[in-house]
Amino acid sequence: MNHILEQNNYLHVPNFLTAQEANELAQAFFSAKNKGELVSDIQAPSSLGTYNLFPCVKTMIKKVSLVSELCGEDVLPTYVYGRIYNKGEVLVRHRDRAACEISLTINLQKDETDWPIWIQKPNGEEVSLNLNPGDAMMYLGCTADHWREAYQGNMQTQVFFHYVRANGPRAYNYFDIEVAARKRGYVKMYDFDIEFAQCHGKYVKTFNPEETL
Repeated sequence: MNHILEQNNYLHVPNFLTAQEANELAQAFFSAKNKGELVSDIQAPSSLGTYNLFPCVKTMIKKVSLVSELCGEDVLPTYVYGRIYNKGEVLVRHRDRAACEISLTINLQKDETDWPIWIQKPNGEEVSLNLNPGDAMMYLGCTADHWREAYQGNMQTQVFFHYVRANGPRAYNYFDIEVAARKRGYVKMYDFDIEFAQCHGKYVKTFNPEETL
């Protein structure tokens, strides 16, 4: 893994997206909002968001090689989540689930008000980072506390690209298959071999153990 990422729990990536890419993805969120396709969630109840907005998924996949280079290891995509944040929103201090081993929070659109993201380094130091449209922060969301304090602006659009290390202990979360299967009524029965980074298993329908995905 990139030693700077490992030592700090984060990596600043200016211009991860071009200005055009950032604007196009922001417009995709605005369009989804106008169509009523965004919803609030428990983590950010004053804002609207969605999983796997298709233009974002395409961009997440297109960036796999770059993210692998930045991370220092091959990565596999898991999922995308994005929100249009409103005034007063807070992201409470938290860590992420296994599908978010290598994550990027990316600014797509902002007003004149900065909204820093905070993260705790391995030594306990708490640092913050402001992002402009197209900028990203790569971070280790499963092991590092991260949060945002109350947003004082009016609107800011952010998207998260989530990945796992292809040869790491969380590799079985590629394409977020565990959550996707659970939503369809399946539970996962797997045996993950950390030494060889191989996942052996199957999804079993909860109401019919003989039926497999």
